[in-house]
This record gives sequence, C-alpha cells and structure tokens, in this order.
Amino acid sequence: MPTDAATAIAYVGAFVGLVGGGVGLFNSKKAVSWKRAELANSYMKDFNNSPELLFATRCLDWNGGRLIVPESLRPYNTDNAATIVHDRQIFEKALSPSLQIDQMDEDPRIQIYRVSIDGFLSWLSLVASALDRRLFQVADIEDVGYWVSKIESEIVMHRFIVAYGYANNIEKLIRLYRAKDSAYKDWTFPANHPRRHSA
Repeated sequence: MPTDAATAIAYVGAFVGLVGGGVGLFNSKKAVSWKRAELANSYMKDFNNSPELLFATRCLDWNGGRLIVPESLRPYNTDNAATIVHDRQIFEKALSPSLQIDQMDEDPRIQIYRVSIDGFLSWLSLVASALDRRLFQVADIEDVGYWVSKIESEIVMHRFIVAYGYANNIEKLIRLYRAKDSAYKDWTFPANHPRRHSA
C-alpha cells in the first residue's frame, strides 16, 4: 500500500511538473511575442514621428499638389519655403542615378526629393535587417507591406534602389510581404512608369 501511495504521489508530481512546464513554456513564448511586437512598434513610432520619412511617403502617394516640407529639408528650398509643388517629372529626375552635381541646383526640389527618399529607403533597410534577424515578424509590422507594394509600382525608383545598394533589402521585403501570411500579399498599385522626354 505505501508503494501504491508513493507511485500515485510520483505520478501527481510528474503531472504537476508537466503542467507547470507547459505553462512556463506558454508564458515564455508569449513574452517573446510581446517583445517582438514592442520592438516593431518602436520602429513604426520612429517612422510616424519622422517628418522626413512621412514626407517621402507623401511624395510616393501623391501625383501632384502642394506638400509641406519638413523643417530639416527647408534649407534646400528657396528662402526656406515651407512648401513645394509636387512634380512627378522633377521627382523622376531627382532619383536618376546619373544625376550630375550641377543639375541639383536647377530646382531645389531635386535635393529635397533625393534626401527624403534616401532616408526612407535606409529606414526600410533597417526593417529588412530586423526581419532577417528575426527580431520581429512580418505580422508584427504589417503596415510596411503597403510601402513595399507602392515601391514595386514606382518604376522611377528602381534604378536608384539598385545604384545605391538598397536592392537586396528591398527584394527581401518584397519576398516577405508577398508571402502567403502577409495581409499585403495581393496588394497592387498602377505602375508609375518613367515619362518619355521629347527630343
């Protein structure tokens, strides 16, 4: 009888240990998931609190109209003007890899566009690097999928992306956000092709 009681106690102890281990594992996974989401949120907070990054995305989203220029970029503008008239032809010229230094003075918008888009692509590269290192997952930072889809449609950006070393990271993001578990896997935008300039 004592042996049966000891066996029963051992079984109960083992069961309690298994349950405790399962709960611990669940809590550990939950904590890791929470930390991933927190880190992803900090990336998005940096994005949403950066006037330069938001300006760059408006340049991509809008085909025209007046845009408010972030204070840090206003020195490029004539008389530190607070706004520019968004022009897709100037935007295309600004992102040309063959742009010469003397051409940058032709229109202040050229440097404004170029600096802001360069900053935006740098931020996207940080996101790609974090995803690659599994610091967080696509599901934790889904909003980036919108901009990945938008960049795919912006043909005028593609040569700039390749020329300045962003291609690997952008391709990585496209691959990740076009995967089956992404909310943006089927998103498409009409392609913005380079304009044909008359001779």
